[in-house]
Amino acid sequence: FSEQCWVCRALLANVCEGGKAAGNGKDGKGKGCGFGKGAGWGWGPMGMGMGWGGWGMDPWMMGKAAMWMKGGGKDKGGGWGEDQSHTFSSNQRVTTYAITVDASSAIPAQGMPTDAPALAYEKGVDVFGSGAHILGELVGDIATEVLITHDADWETYPEVGAAVKAASGEENCFAIAMCPSAGVWGIGVANGWKGREASCKVALALAICRANAPAAKSLGNRYPEFTALLRQQGVKGGKAAGGGGGGASYGGMSGDTPPVHMISVPADSVIVAGGLGLPAEGPAVMHPGKHMKEYFSNAHSILSELVEDVAAEVVFEDDPDAKALPEVAAAWAEAGGEENCLCIAKCTSLGCWGIGLAPGWKGRESAAKMALAIAIAQNMGKLEELSANPNYPEFGYMLSKNGIGDGQPKKKRKV
Repeated sequence: FSEQCWVCRALLANVCEGGKAAGNGKDGKGKGCGFGKGAGWGWGPMGMGMGWGGWGMDPWMMGKAAMWMKGGGKDKGGGWGEDQSHTFSSNQRVTTYAITVDASSAIPAQGMPTDAPALAYEKGVDVFGSGAHILGELVGDIATEVLITHDADWETYPEVGAAVKAASGEENCFAIAMCPSAGVWGIGVANGWKGREASCKVALALAICRANAPAAKSLGNRYPEFTALLRQQGVKGGKAAGGGGGGASYGGMSGDTPPVHMISVPADSVIVAGGLGLPAEGPAVMHPGKHMKEYFSNAHSILSELVEDVAAEVVFEDDPDAKALPEVAAAWAEAGGEENCLCIAKCTSLGCWGIGLAPGWKGRESAAKMALAIAIAQNMGKLEELSANPNYPEFGYMLSKNGIGDGQPKKKRKV
């Protein structure tokens, strides 16, 4: 038996007592969801009832041992039912615990419920790289809407640390993310600050979507890695993008796309001569504005499929006035692009770079991520694979319209 093996934990879960229903609903009757005895948490899909009941044991939520059992509440309502067995690939599993604190805790005193999801950060799991973008789409301005407290030493919320220990079986550093306007909170578990920050944002996004089904649907298919997590937890998220028959349909998309140009810089450019081993050629993508924002909504997710840790391996250098990279501005103009502010994204570990252009910083960053993803995918021979990915129909359509990938190549002028 190994504590680190999820199969062992799942087997253990099936022989452990799940806990009796507490039943906060009327007469404590009906199917629903709830707390009880158990080492782990799991969220299942919507069922009948309004109250809380017992828990299964498996923090991986594998099978019925980890779903919500009986609970309180009478008649039909918002409880949680049976597991639908939505799973991740083996390297994308997310360890999730359901945590509850006593009503006397400082958490409920701030208007929060006593329960929240806790997610254990793991490097290489895609959803943690998208956490800030997902949460941003749900709450708007994270800086003003979300309060994040890192409590590595259990000094502020020791009761949360104790609850996480009881669920996971070991002491862990954690961070809490609260959203007062949504009235929910989430917990991120990790040794490092970055891991806690990333996982608590995903946990809060999960809590928001659990409490507000329309919020989950509003994300559409832009974050397939988060949709998989939602479905594993029994929350209905956006539909996966689907194509029609016969060739690349790109989800039925049509019309204009953001311009993409392959540009070259001279040998004395700081890009080439900077000693980083970067090539002279790279893609440049312009973000035209809000009317085409859907083309960039998956930029981070696409880049994360190619780069293990975007935060650690990608460097962004903003140059809105083209003072540091005038040769790039000249190459963009020579290729037929409109004058605009620029940003370069570099990944020296993979020897690639890309240029994003837009009036505002957020637009430049998204466009730079998209450009870098194109460069890396080309370099790795994965451009066709990503272009055909049904989760990113806008990516394939944009490349096709610009003569990149499976489209007919358009000749681009180079300097």
